[in-house]
Amino acid sequence: MDCSFCKKVRVQLHKQYSHSNPGGVVVCNRCNEEINSMMNLMNKDRNTATISLADANWGTKSATRWIELAKEREDYLIGGLNVAFEEGSYSDIQVKPGNGPSIPAHRFLLATKSEVFENMLASDTCKAAPLDSISLPEFNHEELEIFLELLYCGNLAKEKFEKHFSCLALASHKYVIPHLQKFCEEEILNLLDSSTALKVLEISEICSSEALKVAALNSIVGHSEEIYYSPGYEEFARQNTHLMVQITRAHSKKKSSTLPKKKRMGCLFAEFTISRIYNSMGLQILEFM
Repeated sequence: MDCSFCKKVRVQLHKQYSHSNPGGVVVCNRCNEEINSMMNLMNKDRNTATISLADANWGTKSATRWIELAKEREDYLIGGLNVAFEEGSYSDIQVKPGNGPSIPAHRFLLATKSEVFENMLASDTCKAAPLDSISLPEFNHEELEIFLELLYCGNLAKEKFEKHFSCLALASHKYVIPHLQKFCEEEILNLLDSSTALKVLEISEICSSEALKVAALNSIVGHSEEIYYSPGYEEFARQNTHLMVQITRAHSKKKSSTLPKKKRMGCLFAEFTISRIYNSMGLQILEFM
């Protein structure tokens, strides 16, 4: 018989799911696994008596209640970590910035959040574990404080992130912290505009983020006149010739997509020529825009 759920596979009978059919329902192995996953989710806390079939009426209400309880536990844990960070409760390591006073932290949290921190804090045959401090010289004091707040709490006030998004994105990449990398990427996409597009393009290159790269190039091309004549554009061009080639290509691609075929071929040739010229002459690219 065909599976009662997906209607695609001939399957065996699983009587344990026959809630409405005394003879059982026909379920394929894949659907059976999905049902088991759903039931495990909804029954996750039965052993601790925090949720049960009786008080939640099973199904959607049970799953919704479990999600609410999970959110409450998450808020409780994050709240505790936030207090530990702000008050330095039972801290056992000092984190030193490039300048300014050090900030108290907790070895266990640093090590569990980042493999790089775990290696820094561990001992092996070649080195001893740091006794009382580690140094992160790429941060100033304020940047380090914001980074640790994000590391502890997993979130950050909008104004804090907007002020420090560059160093936070680079640090989450350097110290290999996946959930912060994802958080930074999503938040940067939300704040991306003509004023931040060049910086975001730089970040995308360092962090190997295709999503940021595409979004930044689209923003630059979409606001080309404003960005190309902005005060910081020439300095950006001097320091990032490889990125300027990508901007040129993106700009040329947009222009050629609206032209007849003959003119489009001319644009492709111009793109190649401009790239060659720019590599050797830098800012001369502005003459061709």
